[in-house]
Amino acid sequence: MRGNQGETMKQLTALKRHIFMSLGNMMPTYGPFNRMRASMYRKAGMMIGKDVTIIGPLSVEMSLNQETIGGISIGDRAYLNADTRLACRNSRISIGVDVQIGPRVSFETATHGLVFEPELGRGLDHQEIRIENKVWIGAGATILPGVTIHEAAVVAAGAVVTKDVPAYTLVGGVPARKIKDIERT
Repeated sequence: MRGNQGETMKQLTALKRHIFMSLGNMMPTYGPFNRMRASMYRKAGMMIGKDVTIIGPLSVEMSLNQETIGGISIGDRAYLNADTRLACRNSRISIGVDVQIGPRVSFETATHGLVFEPELGRGLDHQEIRIENKVWIGAGATILPGVTIHEAAVVAAGAVVTKDVPAYTLVGGVPARKIKDIERT
């Protein structure tokens, strides 16, 4: 009987995560609801700092298991615009302090191999994504597995970031390339 209680608790915890994620995603996208949304996601198990604004809805990869939800951390005063996608099953996405993320930005921690193997298919590789403090990511950008965007860097709208971005650098394009250095203040 005890084994069943443990399984029941896991299911109830999963249901709680699903309910809080759903509530957060159903809230209107204006005013005080944007901060309340962050509170709902926090209750679902995400690590979210103070004064975070999430315009929502937030798309988290199809799995709402604890490893996926717990693999997301968002620093103080971060701003995530509408339709941000966080795909981090079996990996982590960490977003620093004072980060600004435009609408429809996608963070993808998984990728497949190029070669199809009969027994394995294309395989699956998971790698962490790290966004350091004071970064700005423009609308529609895609951040791919294993990337670190260093402090105060800027990613132009629509860019596909396939490799690390140095601090105080503007990148853009597909794939993203350095456009210029950014002045330090």
